[in-house]
Amino acid sequence: MVFVLFVVNQLFMKIAYFDCFAGIAGDMALGALLDCGVPLDELRAALRSLPVEGWELETEPVLKSGIHALKVRIALHGQSDVEEQANHKHDVILKGATRPEGSPEAMAHSVETSGDPSVAYRLPQDDDEKLERHHHGYAHHHHEHDGHEHHHGPEHSHDHHGASMADIRHLIEKSTFSDCVKQTSLAIFEKIAIAEAHQHHTTPDKVHFHEIGGVDSLLDICGVAWCLEYLEIEKIYASRLPLSTGFVDCAHGRMPVPAPAVMELLKGAPVYSSGLEGEMITPTGAGILAALCDGFGDAPAMIISQIGCGGGTRQWPDRPNLLRVTLGESEAPKSTFSAGLEHQHLKVLETNIDDMNPQLYDGVCDKLWQAGALDVWLENLQMKKNRPAVKLGVLCESAQMDDVLKVLLQETTSLGVRIANVQRLSLKRRMERVTTRFGEIAVKLALDAEGNVLRGQPEYDSVRNMAHHHDVPLQAVENAAKAAIAARWHAEM
Repeated sequence: MVFVLFVVNQLFMKIAYFDCFAGIAGDMALGALLDCGVPLDELRAALRSLPVEGWELETEPVLKSGIHALKVRIALHGQSDVEEQANHKHDVILKGATRPEGSPEAMAHSVETSGDPSVAYRLPQDDDEKLERHHHGYAHHHHEHDGHEHHHGPEHSHDHHGASMADIRHLIEKSTFSDCVKQTSLAIFEKIAIAEAHQHHTTPDKVHFHEIGGVDSLLDICGVAWCLEYLEIEKIYASRLPLSTGFVDCAHGRMPVPAPAVMELLKGAPVYSSGLEGEMITPTGAGILAALCDGFGDAPAMIISQIGCGGGTRQWPDRPNLLRVTLGESEAPKSTFSAGLEHQHLKVLETNIDDMNPQLYDGVCDKLWQAGALDVWLENLQMKKNRPAVKLGVLCESAQMDDVLKVLLQETTSLGVRIANVQRLSLKRRMERVTTRFGEIAVKLALDAEGNVLRGQPEYDSVRNMAHHHDVPLQAVENAAKAAIAARWHAEM
């Protein structure tokens, strides 16, 4: 999992719990964090450092089923996405509606929303029909503000290819955000781009973000990252996530809700059926959780300090459409040492094998590395009937679990695999190259929380290649590399 820790000098760890009973979208997350006390003027000033012009960000207190929430509204060049859509005469297909056969709309891209089934098609009249921009014919991002989506047809005057992931990265790097805010913003965008690329058979850098959708998403995502740093949040947790039903009409035909990219982003997260129709979790909302969430389930033990609610637009029949974020401090003092480590939530897959030719393990391990394993190991076991056996273990990220599982069950004689969630705390690391009398050798450095070098180790492949090239013992090259490490970083070590 990719995420960023905001480490601050305090005894207790600050926690944010996202209660997603009505789903999550980028604007809902931003509204909830602003509602926790983040000054809007300071957020606007920070976002102005992005090299993007013509946008406005406003907030408005609203009632959702009688409960307070803060609604975020973003306009580009004076137009909200609703107004921009109306100016381009995009039609909305309401549930149960049909198009006249042979009409231009029958060939265009549209979206299904909840509404009066007797109405064939009409333009959105209020915020309850505010729509997203996502054209499945291109690999670009769903824009979210209310859990509704719509699609620009081919005749639209905007550049459908919009901003690429490389463009988004450039915009964020050009801002005056802190390194933490930049890293967190990019981590969210990259999660979304990876999911979109997977669905469209392309690469993350070729995913493109739509003009207004891209600006909106840029502000939502960077705004969330900035608010988390302002609030000094170190850990984020979330509730189980509600899945809804329904369909969206697009260039590929009827697509199910949740959108394919959302389902890709939710791998590893606990979900349940809400029984509702219409989008509850948008790609930006899912991307925020996929990139930043440390765990899902009940609220963690904490002393509550603030509560904020961000409003969506759609009206749900059985619950207020809002995201509730609870801020607090952990009950127990945090470990100052572990706070400086890298935290990851990973999967461990294990299987016991007692009937496979041991010569095959080399090929199996190679395929596991190719599938994205972070670590692979073999342990000797004594199983039932006194059979000697091997326990094959794999450590991987949630996103790679299916690929790893496929290798274990197709490339070995195993009939089953045990899967466990684990948390890994690790020292930060950095790859460098050192100069020896044999040539340059790649080395891996272990760092403390301040970035100082604790120790270093030569990379075996680099040592082996150099030893083979000079026809010298491996140990001679390794010792030379270790001496170079000690000489270069002696002051830190």
